[in-house]
Amino acid sequence: MPAVPETKATWTNGVDALSSTNLHAYLRDPLRFLMHKPAAVLRQSAAQSLTSATWVPLTMGTEDLDDDPDGAGGHSTVSNTSRYTARYPGWYWLGGGVTITANATGTRGCRWAVNGTPVNGGSVVLPPTGSGGTRVPARAHLVYLNEGDYVELQGTQSSGGSLNTIVIGEEQASMCVSWDRLAA
Repeated sequence: MPAVPETKATWTNGVDALSSTNLHAYLRDPLRFLMHKPAAVLRQSAAQSLTSATWVPLTMGTEDLDDDPDGAGGHSTVSNTSRYTARYPGWYWLGGGVTITANATGTRGCRWAVNGTPVNGGSVVLPPTGSGGTRVPARAHLVYLNEGDYVELQGTQSSGGSLNTIVIGEEQASMCVSWDRLAA
């Protein structure tokens, strides 16, 4: 896995040489990383059935953006499509939401999960709307991910039967992930 470039160098006048190696390691590489930090904008392209009273990872079949400094990205449209897998350690900003088809019974919700475990303070649960879908915005959240950790947006509803997500236009479920900083 690639590493986040760190700049912990100290310079001593008359001792340290201003070499291309030092310039690359302590200036060029960190700047390239910060100008092209890992990010993904993912959308759900096929309706998904949500069983009543169950938290379900939301599948994301469309990538508007999935990129990082080495070009590999953290999302796949072939396997584990609900996941964004961190390739670089650090704090990541999360945002997104889901729309669930109309039904007047129960509640609707979404939450963040890291490696399948719910994130503390990362859920939103709302009453349904009687007509039209219920739009549930995910909380904007900052989470720490190690290399190989994955984050998912999960959805739920409690109507007593299965309900689908809506995938038309602005009502599509979406998930945005952006690397923010190294650990303190």
